[in-house]
Amino acid sequence: MSSFTNSLKNFLMPSAEKAPVSSESRGSSRPKAPRPSRRGNEVASIETVTPTAYAEAGLIAELLREGTPVIVNVHLLSDAETRRLVDFMAGLKAGLQGESKRVAETVYLLAPYGVDIDPDDDDVLEAEGDRLIVRP
Repeated sequence: MSSFTNSLKNFLMPSAEKAPVSSESRGSSRPKAPRPSRRGNEVASIETVTPTAYAEAGLIAELLREGTPVIVNVHLLSDAETRRLVDFMAGLKAGLQGESKRVAETVYLLAPYGVDIDPDDDDVLEAEGDRLIVRP
């Protein structure tokens, strides 16, 4: 019976009209729909956060998810907590398609999707290299 169904399929769908076979792996995700542009929107406020412990990272994430740019001053954290928080902020930025910039040795600016950060050509910290952020 299976040869009959195969013959019927071949008759109804000649080889030129068969649906293309996907070469993607089973675990690959669907392409994302483009996000609507929010360029041109004005920023109502910028929040400043000076965490005293890594546990305050959730506040930074919450503000960024709400669309509020955040200035994070990590000068009260130990080196280990600073590295951990900077790593968290890098993942947060990537996950929310935001932008970030180190504006001083212990100060970072995180901007949500749709808010541009102006690049500085004379950024001294970028020239010296950022000892906390690993770049690919």
